[in-house]
Amino acid sequence: MYSRSLRWGTARLFLFLAMALPPAGAVAQEPFLRGTAFLGDTVMSRGVVVLHHLTQGTQGELDSMRIRADGSFRFTLPRDPDPLLSEIFFASVRHDGVLYFGPMITTAAQLDSSYQVNVYDTLLAPSEGLPVPLQSRSVFIEPDSTDWRVTDLFELRNDQARTIVARSGGYTWRHPMPAGIREVEVGEGELAADAAQYLNGELVARAALPPGGRLFVVRYRIDSPFMSFPVQPGTERLDVLVREPAPTLAIDGLEFMERQEFEAGSTYRRFAGANLFQPAVTIVRTQEITPPRVELAAVLLALLLTAVGVSVLRPRAAPEDGPVTASNRHDLLVEIARLDEEFERSGTADAEKVAYQQRRTELLRRIRSLS
Repeated sequence: MYSRSLRWGTARLFLFLAMALPPAGAVAQEPFLRGTAFLGDTVMSRGVVVLHHLTQGTQGELDSMRIRADGSFRFTLPRDPDPLLSEIFFASVRHDGVLYFGPMITTAAQLDSSYQVNVYDTLLAPSEGLPVPLQSRSVFIEPDSTDWRVTDLFELRNDQARTIVARSGGYTWRHPMPAGIREVEVGEGELAADAAQYLNGELVARAALPPGGRLFVVRYRIDSPFMSFPVQPGTERLDVLVREPAPTLAIDGLEFMERQEFEAGSTYRRFAGANLFQPAVTIVRTQEITPPRVELAAVLLALLLTAVGVSVLRPRAAPEDGPVTASNRHDLLVEIARLDEEFERSGTADAEKVAYQQRRTELLRRIRSLS
């Protein structure tokens, strides 16, 4: 009996293993990247798509293939991307001399979604470039021992249906920079190092600008924050953020909005404006307002309260509804104070509330008519 049970248990174990293991000769399915190339709003029926592979410190082309007539392509990947290795797969297509990239694939889950590479026909810019809309500009000004560091971010938006390209020796876009800046560095994460540069007092771009957004970053140093920033006509939004500690200042053409803390101990004063057409905005020094001493403020407050109290307690008729003059403005203010006090004591019945609000509104209207 024991021998028969043992044999039955062993048989069940072999059956479980046979069901769990893949059939002999079977291999795990390899991951693949399947996508479509689009030329504008239609599928791209011809061209070559290239598969790229990036890891920490290495990059290269893994494979290439011709795009099918329906715009589709498919690549078998050597493995799923490993996030621990910062591994990235992506595809690219070159059209009219411009290289277009698809989105970066960093996880296996992304391979389950449709993949697209979008390319466009080109628009040749004049030698001096085109006035591409400046969707947003953010200027960060930070004190740094004896001078100031500035990070200037330009976000362009190409509203054309085509990619703007530069002529030989020309530019796609340009923007004047502030005078007197130094140690200028121009960078842009998606573009080559020579795609934009600081030249003759201007930020000039030679890179192709596909439809949609493009970001340029310029870093430089200035001796003083009191300076002028040239503005491209029609700039849709401009933010200037000055890190504290900083002198008291204002910006002609921009409005002070708020103080913003991006991280603990890092507070910026933010000035902003929209749809700007002036040629520049200028940072100017303002007079620091010194608050009165506490002792003096307390004395002045006590005198004011005493004067108001005497006026309220002194019996007098309510001011007539005649023309408001400087002599009876004080009477109107006292009448409002008396009205508020009586309303708080009497309760909040609907009829009383309506009468109170009407009378108070009329008194305020008469006071405003004086100015």
